Amino acid sequence: MNHANLKPDQQLAGVKALLEEARQRLHTLLRDEALMTETPLEVQSALASAAGSLDAAVRRLTAIASPKAAVAPLPGGPTRQQGQFLAFIHEYITHNAAGVAPTHADLQRFFNLTAPSVNSMLIRLEQKGFIRRIPHTARAIEITIPPVYLPPLERPFKFRH
Repeated sequence: MNHANLKPDQQLAGVKALLEEARQRLHTLLRDEALMTETPLEVQSALASAAGSLDAAVRRLTAIASPKAAVAPLPGGPTRQQGQFLAFIHEYITHNAAGVAPTHADLQRFFNLTAPSVNSMLIRLEQKGFIRRIPHTARAIEITIPPVYLPPLERPFKFRH
């Protein structure tokens, strides 16, 4: 196929599909416990870093290719820090097999915050309608705004299974 004859949006979609396929394959390898047990830590770290880069590339291409990306930011949308919390929660949920949200401890570690600060942020996100939590249920956080409005995560994280 002659890619020069494709429209720019079709070219972007093709690139995104290739990156997404590579991302899925890499994440499958990273979840293979038998393989990872035999893989040196330095290689595991490099693979995790590459996976993070592929994740970021797919997110950016999604934002570029999305018709909603050209739309003005969400009115009354999240602040920068709130956006980073939402982006982290989204990435965490996306990259674990169980599809659960991060624990408060995960959020504390990633953002280097105290437990009360994390709890306060989650309360604010819920009050603004950006997330929904189920009381008395662990890891029950659901993002309620469309992913296209989430900013890219400013620094990658290594997902621990």
